Amino acid sequence: MALNINGTTGISGVDGSASAASVAGTDANTGLSFASDTVNINTGGSTRATVDSSGRLLVGTTDVGASGVDNLIVNVPSGNGGMSIRSGSSNNGNIFFSDGTSGAAEYAGYFQYQHAQDTLVFGTSGSESLRITSGGRVGIGETAPGRMFEVNNKNTTNVSCCLMHADGGDNVRVMGLRSDRASGGTNGNMIEFFNSSNSNVGNIQSNGSGTSYNTSSDYRLKENVTPISDGITRLKTLKPSRFNFIVTKDITVDGFLAHEVTAVPEAISGTKDQVATSDDVNDEVKEGDPIYQGIDQSKLVPLLTAALQEAIAKIEVLETKVAALEAG
Repeated sequence: MALNINGTTGISGVDGSASAASVAGTDANTGLSFASDTVNINTGGSTRATVDSSGRLLVGTTDVGASGVDNLIVNVPSGNGGMSIRSGSSNNGNIFFSDGTSGAAEYAGYFQYQHAQDTLVFGTSGSESLRITSGGRVGIGETAPGRMFEVNNKNTTNVSCCLMHADGGDNVRVMGLRSDRASGGTNGNMIEFFNSSNSNVGNIQSNGSGTSYNTSSDYRLKENVTPISDGITRLKTLKPSRFNFIVTKDITVDGFLAHEVTAVPEAISGTKDQVATSDDVNDEVKEGDPIYQGIDQSKLVPLLTAALQEAIAKIEVLETKVAALEAG
C-alpha cells in the first residue's frame, strides 16, 4: 500500500477493502477501508460498521433501508442482540431526545431505567408521563401506582384516560376519572362511552357515596315516540324462572332464559345456539366454541312500567264501580 503525504491532503492512499484494509496492523483484514465518501470498520475480513456519506452510522449492515432516514442503524443478523446501556445498580440509564436548544427543554423526551427500583420511566416535555414498576404496575401521571393500571390526571377537570378501539368502522371510546375526583357531593364521570360520531351514549357516574349507570335518554335523540299500549299482553309472554348457573351450582337466582325474552328483543344480545365460525377465531375463541347470549334486564323496566300502569288503570275502574255499587 502506497501512502502520499503532503500539506494539502494529509495522508492518502488506496481505498482498501474489508479483506485488505487501508489502515491496518499486522492483520491486513482488520482495520479501516474507504469508499466514495464512506469509512468502514472491518474485522476478520468483514465490514462491521460504516459511516456513510450522509453521516449515518450503520452497525452490522451497510443497508440504510427503504426510508434511509435513520442516523443510527444496528443490525443483528441472527440470534439475540441489540444495544445495551449500562449503569450502576443504584444509578439510572437514560436515552434522551433533544431539540438542540439549551436548558431544561433541550432534553424534553426521555426513557429512563431506574436500577435501584427496577422501574422504567417515560418522559415528555421534561417531566415523567408514564411509569412501569418492578411489579409490572403501569402508572400514567402516577409515580406510585398501587394497581396494575392506574391513571391520575392530577385533579384537573379533564378526563384522565382515553382508550380507542376500531372494528369494522365502529369506534368505541372509553374514558374515566379517578374516584377521588368525585367527592364532596359533585358527580364525576368514572367512565364515558362514545359512538363513532363522537357522541356520548352513556356513562358511569359517582358522587362519592354512590354510583349511577346511565344510558343516553335525551328526547332530542329520539323520534316516532308512542306510548306502550300492550304492556300486559307482552308482559304475559315473559317467563321468569329460578335456576343456578353451571359454574355456581349452590347459588339459585331469579332471571330469564335469553332466547325466551321475545317481548323486548332489544334487551337480548347474541343469537340462540350460536357457535364461533372461522371469522370469529382469536386468541380466546376457537371455531365451534359456543357464543353465549346475554340480557340487559334494565331494558325490561319500560314494559313492566307500562303493564303496571295498565293494571292500575283497570284496578281504578273496578274501584270506581265498587264504590258506586256500595253507594247505591
